[in-house]
Amino acid sequence: MERHWYSPGVRRVFGVPGGSEALFLADAAKAGQPVLFIARDDVHLDQVAEALAFMAPDLNVLTFPAWDCLPYDRVSPKTDIVARRVGTLTDLRLGAGKG
Repeated sequence: MERHWYSPGVRRVFGVPGGSEALFLADAAKAGQPVLFIARDDVHLDQVAEALAFMAPDLNVLTFPAWDCLPYDRVSPKTDIVARRVGTLTDLRLGAGKG
């Protein structure tokens, strides 16, 4: 079941059936709306990003993976995770996430 909460200029959607998130996100992005999708984990994030690349190859999809270590852990995060996160933040800062 889809539920909506409205606030000025923001539409939040919950309960989109699994597997159809990419279709819903592509439709919203093609309508000119900025879209933010929060995945439950990195596996789901990668699945939705891959589906979006297939359904809407013209969209610029930015991903922001979770850390692979705990805060205050003695182990540093993997360099590829750090690079992906910094790259996404840089792209957002430069406006690359638009369009």
